[in-house]
Amino acid sequence: MSRAIEVAAAKVKTRLGPVWVVATEAGIREVHFGAAGRPSVRALKRGGMRLVWKRRWTDPVRRLLERYFEGRPVAFEVPLDLTRGTPFERRVWEATRRVPYGGTATYGAIASRIGSPRAARAVGNALGHNPAPILIPCHRVILGSRGLGGFSGGPGWKRFLVELERGQLTMPLRGRPGRGRA
Repeated sequence: MSRAIEVAAAKVKTRLGPVWVVATEAGIREVHFGAAGRPSVRALKRGGMRLVWKRRWTDPVRRLLERYFEGRPVAFEVPLDLTRGTPFERRVWEATRRVPYGGTATYGAIASRIGSPRAARAVGNALGHNPAPILIPCHRVILGSRGLGGFSGGPGWKRFLVELERGQLTMPLRGRPGRGRA
């Protein structure tokens, strides 16, 4: 029987509810939104993981996320554990990491950046499997028509993150964006 993967988890409090970070020794493995995103010991065990107390794995990104949610520009240059993605997904995720804070790119532009200009739909599918939203800023990827497009955290979270980065927050401080799971 294979040995369980050790993971550490941390919660970042935001105006919109918690953001959960799950990390291995190699880097950040997952990011989830809201109370429903809280990693459960049972779910982790089903996924072949075991929860351990390793703040050094989560604290650097937790501090960056706290700054981010204060509306301060942050470069998430942290190690990621992307062992679960396909080679295509990892290429999409790496290209998406290069979309700058406050900027956007279309699904088609990401497809072109990875050398597959006709793969905009496949890029959307890869971003739908993004294990670490915000760190891999799929909220910055929009439709060619300039519409927001999908987001694993829901459209309210996507709009909030884009507006936060542009300094254009229009929602009330205590409001909650659309439900969803990252």
